[in-house]
Amino acid sequence: MAASGRRHARTVTGLRLTWGFVRCHAARMPIVLMRLVTRITGRSWRAPALVLLAAFLLGWLLIAVFEEPGADIKKPHEYLWYFLVSGTTTGYGDLAPATAGGRIGGVIIIVAGLTAGLVMFAELTLWMGKGRTMRANGQARLHKRDHVAVIGYEREAMRAITGQLRADPAYAKTPVVVLFWPEELAGENPDPDLYDVVANDGTAYERACLEKARTVLVVGRSDDETVRVMLGVSAYLRRHGEPPVHLLAGLRDGGRRAEITEALNLVSADIEPVDIDDPAVVADAIRNPGVAAIHHNLASTLDSDGTLYRVDVPEDAGEWSRVDVAIFLLRRGSTLLAVGESHRPNARFRLTAEPDERIRGGQSLAVVAPDRPVIPWAEI
Repeated sequence: MAASGRRHARTVTGLRLTWGFVRCHAARMPIVLMRLVTRITGRSWRAPALVLLAAFLLGWLLIAVFEEPGADIKKPHEYLWYFLVSGTTTGYGDLAPATAGGRIGGVIIIVAGLTAGLVMFAELTLWMGKGRTMRANGQARLHKRDHVAVIGYEREAMRAITGQLRADPAYAKTPVVVLFWPEELAGENPDPDLYDVVANDGTAYERACLEKARTVLVVGRSDDETVRVMLGVSAYLRRHGEPPVHLLAGLRDGGRRAEITEALNLVSADIEPVDIDDPAVVADAIRNPGVAAIHHNLASTLDSDGTLYRVDVPEDAGEWSRVDVAIFLLRRGSTLLAVGESHRPNARFRLTAEPDERIRGGQSLAVVAPDRPVIPWAEI
């Protein structure tokens, strides 16, 4: 009897625990359901999407059950066409349910289309408008690759640089993304056909896909700011471990170029300084990594191992091919850089050689040499 009583007690205790467990979870069920509904309908488009899905399934069920066997509307692809046509209230009339049950399914589809469908369309329109606004204001996340990213915005400079890039067929379709500080751009992007904009905040580098760019040009409001920004850019690129990105630092103060260049070298040896006064020089440095130093050296009369001299060819000196003159000067430690059309003070000089170009008396030469060259014209 005692053993029987203990078994009865254990059974009662087990039933009580089970009942408590059921009551506890039954009490939590509404909360779980509410969370599920909230999660599903958390985005404004999800509720109408669920309504349309329910209408699609219920309409299919009613038509499949009540319509006559072999009816075209019961075929899956035909029903899908009927659902789209009826849900948008277009009503071509090529398909229609013939039974009462099927027509009830059709009514459900039409009502869902007039309510949930319109809400979905409105949400889509708002989403598209919001996306355009965010992109124009620099808040959107871009999806770019092999683009040119410029940190620092000045509209006229950007228009000039972009125009120079577009003139090169190899860069005619290269995307340009500009990261701007809040005070640098008020309102929407004024040149959406030339470049995209990204507001320079904590997520700007990620939204501008900086690690996937082919070139990143930093143009701070001062050279010191350029160094600070470049430090952050270099750290970001190292964290993402992407292939090397061509880094350009736009410098404003030519008098401090050596000091700023040394600071940039401490950040990374791959950073290339470029003078930003001339958009054509900046565009050339973007298109041709490594040539920015050449432009700077030319602007500052080259390096300490050479100087640029103008040499006038005497009127009666004769005539030679440009190649022969260039080789003659190279053997004497000088480099022919350009050929001028005449002796005039403002004569136009041409760096690129034309096929079979000839140099003759009355023209001028731009020559790089350690000292002013004295050319024995009769020996060429």
